[in-house]
Amino acid sequence: MKPRYEVEAGINNCLIIKDSHDQDLTSLTKHALGFLEQQSGNQNRRRTLIISDIEGCDDLVCEMFYANIQQIIRDQSVDRIVCVGPDLYANASLFAIESKSFFLNTTDFLKSDFLSSIDRDAILVKIAPDFEPERILNHIQQLAHDTVLEINFDALFHNLDHFRSKVNPETMLMCMMKASAYGSGSIEVSQALQHYGVDYIAVAFTNEGVEIRQAGIKTPIMVLDPMLPAIHHLFKYNLEPEVCSFQFLTAMISEAKRHNLTDYPIHIKLDTGMHRAGFEAEELPLLVSILHNQNAVKVRSVFSHLAAADEFNPDMEQFTRQQIALFDKNSSYIQSSFEHKIIRHILNTAGIERYSEYQFDMVRLGIGLWGHNCCNTDKLRNVCSLSTKVMQLKVVHAGETVGYSRKGICQEDKTIALLPLGYADGIDRRLGNGTGCVYINDRPVRTIGNICMDLMMVDVTGINVNVGDKVVIFDDTHSITDIANTLGTITYEVLAGISPRVRRVYYRN
Repeated sequence: MKPRYEVEAGINNCLIIKDSHDQDLTSLTKHALGFLEQQSGNQNRRRTLIISDIEGCDDLVCEMFYANIQQIIRDQSVDRIVCVGPDLYANASLFAIESKSFFLNTTDFLKSDFLSSIDRDAILVKIAPDFEPERILNHIQQLAHDTVLEINFDALFHNLDHFRSKVNPETMLMCMMKASAYGSGSIEVSQALQHYGVDYIAVAFTNEGVEIRQAGIKTPIMVLDPMLPAIHHLFKYNLEPEVCSFQFLTAMISEAKRHNLTDYPIHIKLDTGMHRAGFEAEELPLLVSILHNQNAVKVRSVFSHLAAADEFNPDMEQFTRQQIALFDKNSSYIQSSFEHKIIRHILNTAGIERYSEYQFDMVRLGIGLWGHNCCNTDKLRNVCSLSTKVMQLKVVHAGETVGYSRKGICQEDKTIALLPLGYADGIDRRLGNGTGCVYINDRPVRTIGNICMDLMMVDVTGINVNVGDKVVIFDDTHSITDIANTLGTITYEVLAGISPRVRRVYYRN
């Protein structure tokens, strides 16, 4: 595996950043701490560095190593430092930081009271292989599990730049963080996007906005499906709601007045033909009249949603252009009714790619962030990879069966690999009984028997497989689109269905 920076959830609400550039000493000060800042910014976390000796280094390398640690301390980049190894232990007096701990070896470290002392820390871990980094990580990870969804921030930023290149520099960019960022984790992805400078984040429900606001996100957040009982949370957490009905508009105005607020930002949704939500053209005069006769709320943007931007047949393309034309007309009517500038936006991921001449003031990027689109996918990078490890191998003899309802029938002796993930992790039961496949040592192997809640079985007969071997469900080479096609669905559903109990690891190379 390439050296990289990884971030994941830790015990006691901590954040763990692992720097696996084992011999690259400058990476610690140049990049790892920047990644630490990106993922922990605005969260009021204590920053802890756990670092080990670097085995076999010459005098010059050792001197650089100590100089880097001294620089980190002088810059106050961390609040405390934990050192593991005899060299660091012998030179404890060199480090002028109040909170510091030194241990001769990994065992002494794990026997200490360090684990009980961490609480909401951002922990940067740079441990050389000789000091058993996985052993340390297993004690501080929130989910010490072999099943992992990896999220590649380098690929995410690449995709973001691709779509930015399709629009004018002044066009604003809203990124969709619905359904926990399509299953990737809304807090971590929002931190990355905020660091990268997007203009807006959008969530489906108010509680999703509350969650990422509480995590320290300062970027404006739009709530697409706000519910009446949660209106007070909009004001408390500075969340900007979509308004698509007179009922909700009236409630927003009343609640804003109750909070003594003026000009609270709202986003008006127009129905241009999708007929899912939004104001119709004939309702706009009344809408404008209501908005003019109050000052509690203020229109921040007017938008609509394309129903078929990813469809290539001429009828669908004509319908899309009709939607855009209707949106242009109706949004212009609203803009002409007010003196302040109102942001207009209608393009989604496919729209950015295919109808960029209608970008208006802002575009909304969703599934394209994850490398999926209706066209130009060769220019995008896959972001998410799901893998696990072989948990057990078992020989099943001819005439016997595998799994519930005895669906997996063995006509001959078979070797079965047991994998620690099932439908509770997001593996659709329809992929059982040979319908789906996974990849072990880059070899496709098919499921056998029904997929269970927590486990699944695959047929590895005749293949050199060992317990602990990596098993790929999807990654850069084995597309999640193939799984979606097998199930007759879309990639959105497969990604969003991955359970929260699956360990998430975020990384940059």
